[in-house]
Amino acid sequence: MSERYLLVKHSEGWNVDRCCRWMDSNGKCFDWFYPLLGAEFPNPAGYTGVIVFGGAPSANDDDVHDWVRPELAFIEACLKEEVGFFGICLGAQMLARVLGSTISLHPEGLSEIGPSLVMPTEAGKHFLPEPMTVMQWHKEGFTLPAGAISLARSEVFENQAFQLSDRVFGVQFHPEVNPEALAIWQARNREKSPDQFNDEQRAAMMAKAELHDATVSAWLSGFLHSWCDASCRPLAESKHTSNG
Repeated sequence: MSERYLLVKHSEGWNVDRCCRWMDSNGKCFDWFYPLLGAEFPNPAGYTGVIVFGGAPSANDDDVHDWVRPELAFIEACLKEEVGFFGICLGAQMLARVLGSTISLHPEGLSEIGPSLVMPTEAGKHFLPEPMTVMQWHKEGFTLPAGAISLARSEVFENQAFQLSDRVFGVQFHPEVNPEALAIWQARNREKSPDQFNDEQRAAMMAKAELHDATVSAWLSGFLHSWCDASCRPLAESKHTSNG
C-alpha cells in the first residue's frame, strides 16, 4: 500500500493548521473526512495513518450526535488494523474511551483554554524533551488507558498525552493550532460565545501563541516525522514497546 493519510475534522474551514501544512510541505498524500457531514467512515485499512482532530462535542455524546458511535467504531477498527493513529483533544478522548477510559469534567470545574505549560513525565522525555507552552481548549479530560504510557501532564489535567505503541498516540493539547488557526477559532468563539473573552484577553492569547509558535512548530514537525516513519514500517519491524 502506498503511503496515504486520513485527516478527520469535526468542523470545516480551518485547514491552515500545523498538521495540514506539514502534510502539504512534506509531500504526503492525504484525504479529508468530516463526520458531521453524515458520510460513512472509510475503511482505515486503506490508510497508513489517521489523525483525528478536536471538536466542541464530548466523546460521551452518543445520544446527542449520531456520528459519535460510528467514530468510536472507526477508531476501534484503526487499532485492530494497527493503522497509525494520532488523536488530538477530542480525538485523544475518543481513543481513550475506546480503550476503556473515563472521559469527564475536571472535579473542581476547571478548564484549560489558551497557551499553557505541558510537562513531560519521566517516561515521556523521548516524546517531549522539555516543558512546552502549547494551545489548550477543553474542559474534559481522560483517565489513562490500561496498557498506555503517560507521556505528559499539566498542573490542571494530569493526563496530557499517552502512547499505546510507536504508532498510536493521543494528546489532550492542541499542537496543530498555529496563530492562523487560532485567529479562526477566536472569530468563531466571538460569534458563538461573545462574553467568554474580551478583546484584551483574546489579544493576550494570540500574543502568547505567537511567542511560542516556532517552538511548537518544531516539536510537531519532529513528532510527525517520527510518527509517519513508524506508521510506514511493516508491523514485524515496528516497535510495540513501553519505553518508546
